[in-house]
Amino acid sequence: MPSPARVFYDSDASLDVLANIKIGIVGYGNQGRAQALNTKESGLQIVVGARPGGASWHSAISDGFAVVPISDVVSTCNVLVMTLPDEVMQTVYRAEIAPFANDPKTFIFSHGYVVHHKTIEFPSNSDLLLVAPTGPGAKLRELYTQDKGLPSLVAVGQDFSGNAWAKCLAYAKAIGSTRAGAVETTFKEEVIVDLFCEQAVLCGGIPSIIKASFDTLVKNGYQPELAYISCLKEVKLISDLLFERGMYEMRKAISNTAKYGSALVGPELINAETSATLDHVLARIENGEFARAFSKEYDNGFPVTNELLEQEQKSTLDRTGKELSSRLDF
Repeated sequence: MPSPARVFYDSDASLDVLANIKIGIVGYGNQGRAQALNTKESGLQIVVGARPGGASWHSAISDGFAVVPISDVVSTCNVLVMTLPDEVMQTVYRAEIAPFANDPKTFIFSHGYVVHHKTIEFPSNSDLLLVAPTGPGAKLRELYTQDKGLPSLVAVGQDFSGNAWAKCLAYAKAIGSTRAGAVETTFKEEVIVDLFCEQAVLCGGIPSIIKASFDTLVKNGYQPELAYISCLKEVKLISDLLFERGMYEMRKAISNTAKYGSALVGPELINAETSATLDHVLARIENGEFARAFSKEYDNGFPVTNELLEQEQKSTLDRTGKELSSRLDF
């Protein structure tokens, strides 16, 4: 078994290393906005870089931030928080960051994708830090305003200054994560585990088993409304139990019929063939095949992704959900 992960808390971090330093938030979307607001309220100096006149530009201004084009953030801030989507970061970096990054910079990432996959070649005189919140920006912000925190994964990929870890933990503290705990990892581990869990569990596995189970009931003559409630809506009940109590305590909380049924069917669904598929999914992420395919998907205008969205928008599952939401108070 691997050694237990190191976890850092408020007492392990000091904001002093980032005090009196202008921090540039590059991008003002889900994560950018939450992190900008949290770090500002933690007493740090924040400047937002965004596309002039865009929605993010106006949103940041309405939140009270100084907002400038990204190229101006780069020329005036030595710490840059990169919260842009993975697929556009390379283009923005080449056009609006690299030409203006004359002094040594500290780059902070919410996800290590571009660093691990080397889609961007960062200068050797820069610090590369990972502070990856373990949830969406809205939750990061919500917990911060309640004097709580959302855990983050933290790592240093490159330490030119010799002070990268102090800055990494300081930023984790500024967004509120060390209130709950910042877990040490590496860029590689964060990227691979994150992509694998998105694909195998959260966004690939769970939705796929929901759709397949719903379709099985409907094609065998059962009401779509009942199938929707049981296969999709009730997932939240189990998810909440898993989140709050873990696997064993979730099992204890459900009925005996549910426990026995899960003991029978779980191994039938997750069998040797499924395990082999999961190994293949992991290998495809580890060897870079997924990243290369995703780059092509982006370059071609997301044809595979758009086909999936179109199919789901037209599905009986989606139609049933929309009809039920107008008839039942979920």
